[in-house]
Amino acid sequence: MKYKSLPIFLFIIVVIFSSCDTSSSRLRKYFIGNEWYIAGELFLRNDSSISAKYYDFEKQALVGDTTFPIILSDSMIIYSLVREKGVYNDGRSFEVTGDTIITDTAFYDFIYINDKPKLILYLQSFPKICVSKNKIKPKPTNNFQREKFEIDGFSIGDLVDRDLLKTRGIYDFDTYTIEDCELKEDKDIKIKIIGYNQIYSIERHNIPDYRIHSAIKVVSNKLGVEPEYVPMRRWDESSDYEHEFYRWSAKGVRIKLERTRYIGRELYRNLLETDKWTLHYDDDVQRTILIEQHKDSNPQSTIIN
Repeated sequence: MKYKSLPIFLFIIVVIFSSCDTSSSRLRKYFIGNEWYIAGELFLRNDSSISAKYYDFEKQALVGDTTFPIILSDSMIIYSLVREKGVYNDGRSFEVTGDTIITDTAFYDFIYINDKPKLILYLQSFPKICVSKNKIKPKPTNNFQREKFEIDGFSIGDLVDRDLLKTRGIYDFDTYTIEDCELKEDKDIKIKIIGYNQIYSIERHNIPDYRIHSAIKVVSNKLGVEPEYVPMRRWDESSDYEHEFYRWSAKGVRIKLERTRYIGRELYRNLLETDKWTLHYDDDVQRTILIEQHKDSNPQSTIIN
C-alpha cells in the first residue's frame, strides 16, 4: 500500500512545481510565442528584444532589424537595443556619429488596466506600458515598491468629488484629456484630473517658510534620498526674480518644493507677496497607468460640451 501511493505523491509534486510562477515559467507562458508592443511598436518577440540594426547616414535614420536575447528574472528584465550615438555641437545641436548597443535593466510588473493584462517596465527615464499580442492571464506582481504621498488628504490616483472643484483649464492630448482645477474652498490646492474625476497631479501653494522643514524630512524619509537643493539666486541677470528649490526624484515620484522672490523695484515689493513656497507632487508610475487607463477618452472643453 505504501508503494502504490508513490505515483500519486509524485504527480502532486509535479503539479505543484508546474504551477510555480518562476522566471522560467513566466518566460514560457508570457513571452515564448508572444509579442509585446510599446505604443504600437514591436518591442519583444519570444525571448528577444526587437531592434534596428544600424544607423544609415544616407537616410539619416536607424534601419534594418535585429534581435537581442533578453534575460528575465523574477523581478527584472535585461534587454538591448541599437541606438544612435553622437556629440553635441556648441552644446546645442546633436550630431550623429554612428550607432551603439545600449543594454538596459528595469524592474517589471504584470498589472491589469481596465481588466486587460499589461507589462509595465520601470525605466529610469519614464515607465512604459507593454501590450501583449496574445490572450494571457498572468498573475499580478508587485516587484516595484511605490511610495504614496498625501497633500491635504488628496493623493494621485484617488477619485475626487467634482463638486469640490473649480475648472481652470482643459488640455487635450492625442489620447487623453487633463483638466486643471482648484478647490473651491481652498484656492491654494491645485489638482489636475484625468478622466472624469481621477487625480493626476497635485500642487499646494502659499506655504509659509516655517512649515517646509518638516515637509523636507517627511519626503526625504519616505523616498530614501536627500533632495537636490538650489539656494536663492537669479537664473537670469536681467530678471527681477530670484528662485530657490528642493527637488526629489526616486521610486517613480517627483516632488519639488520651490519659492520665488521679487527683487525688482521697491515700490512693488510689498505688493507682490512672492516669498511663499509651492509644493509640486507628481508620480510617473501612476501617471503612466492613468494615461493607459483613460486612453481614447472623450475630449472636453470649458466652452462647450
